[in-house]
Amino acid sequence: MQPLETIPTPADLRTLLPHGAISSIARSLKMSHAAVSKALQKAKPAHPAVAQAVRLIKEAGSQAVQHDLNLLNQ
Repeated sequence: MQPLETIPTPADLRTLLPHGAISSIARSLKMSHAAVSKALQKAKPAHPAVAQAVRLIKEAGSQAVQHDLNLLNQ
């Protein structure tokens, strides 16, 4: 298995976030849910919502699970 840093992130980070994470990120950054969702869709690393989402994804292990599922589908 590749280290997490070498696994390409999907274009839409929302698919890897745990349930309710977008609302949590929006509250913590005092942004609207729609603004956070749009930022995650664009996945620009400099955006604070994206940085927080990546942190949550790594904590939840979602990226590793997605990678494993992709390997099974090949």
